[in-house]
Parts: sequence; structure tokens; C-alpha cells
Amino acid sequence: MKNKTIRAIISISLNVLLVIAAVYIIFSAGSRAYTFGMRIFNEQAIDTEANARTVEVTIKDNISAKELAKALYDKGLVKDKTIFYFQVQLSDYKGKFVGGTYTLTSAMKPSEMMELMAPTTDNTDSTEE
Repeated sequence: MKNKTIRAIISISLNVLLVIAAVYIIFSAGSRAYTFGMRIFNEQAIDTEANARTVEVTIKDNISAKELAKALYDKGLVKDKTIFYFQVQLSDYKGKFVGGTYTLTSAMKPSEMMELMAPTTDNTDSTEE
């Protein structure tokens, strides 16, 4: 009987440890996912207006989101190129960037930079025949 009691105690202890490990993993993954999502949707500029740097960025037509994120990250205009990549992917500007040279500042939010580099054309006149 003593052997059965020891086995039961070990079995219960292992089950408790597994539940604790599962709760920790779920909490940790949830916390990281929340932080990642918050950084994507709570966009912030690198600097304040008073400390802003002006940077010229040249991009090509239909630049990919990954290339644009790297270019802006290398110029010091975004904090995290992965976060910016997902901001582009989830925005209305995906695939609409127009090549050219743009003057951006470190006080601009990512959405303001995207808006500048992907101008919308509201000209819906059908004058061409």
C-alpha cells in the first residue's frame, strides 16, 4: 500500500506541474501577443516635433512592405521594421506606394509616412475614351 500511495502522490504532483506549465505558457504567449498587437495599432513617432530630424527617402514604384520597412528602419524613421511591416500589411496603403523621393521626419507616425508615399487619387473622371 505504501507503494501505491507514493505513485499517487507522484502522479498528482506531475499533473499539477503540467497544469502550472500550461498556464504559464498560455499567459506568456498571450502577453507577448497583446504587446505585439498593441505596438502595431498604437503607432507612435520616433521623436517629438521639437526633436524631429528631416530625412529624404527614395523608394521605387510598388516597393514591397518588407523593403520599405527596412529602408525606413535604416534611416531611423521607425522603431521596429517588423512592426512597420505588419502596419503596412494591415493598412489600406499596401501595394500602393509610388516611387520617388520623399521628405519625412522622425516626428511622423507610420501612417502619416505611408499616406505621403502612397497618395490616393480621387480623380474618378472618365474623360478618357
